[in-house]
Amino acid sequence: MPPHIQRHSLLVAEIALYLAELLKQNGARLNSALVEAGALLHDIAKSRSLSTGVRHENMGAQLLHEWGYLALAAIVQDHVNLDLIRLNGPITESLLVNYADKRVKHDQVVSLEERFYDLIDRYAKTSRQEQRLLQKLQLYAILERKIFGRLTMEPYDLERLQLHSQQRVL
Repeated sequence: MPPHIQRHSLLVAEIALYLAELLKQNGARLNSALVEAGALLHDIAKSRSLSTGVRHENMGAQLLHEWGYLALAAIVQDHVNLDLIRLNGPITESLLVNYADKRVKHDQVVSLEERFYDLIDRYAKTSRQEQRLLQKLQLYAILERKIFGRLTMEPYDLERLQLHSQQRVL
């Protein structure tokens, strides 16, 4: 895994774990070790997928499934997409990793809007793709309200945290 993806994954893990611990203090039933491992491994196949054209979440999930890490495989598989069905259920380890990934642009914590406009700039080749990403942004805004509705902090507070992974050099 290239250093820039390692830095991204470390920060995603730190954000996801931080939120998991806060949510657990407010009664959520979450497995912190699963959150951390899922976040660290969510882009395990990112660099390999660039050369093969296979979607990185599918390739990563397949690797972890083959190695017997079924719960981690599900988190890696789910970290790219979000739908209303998952939004209507409880906050899970998978949802936290997915959300944290959308708050980390490269190796910096940013707002959902900044992250999605970056995704649009980099990946949307057609107006239809841009509209699809904007619709996804709306789903992530719902998820964000669901997560932070249970906390005493606001989403923008994540951008001000002093995080350990931002100081690490790999």
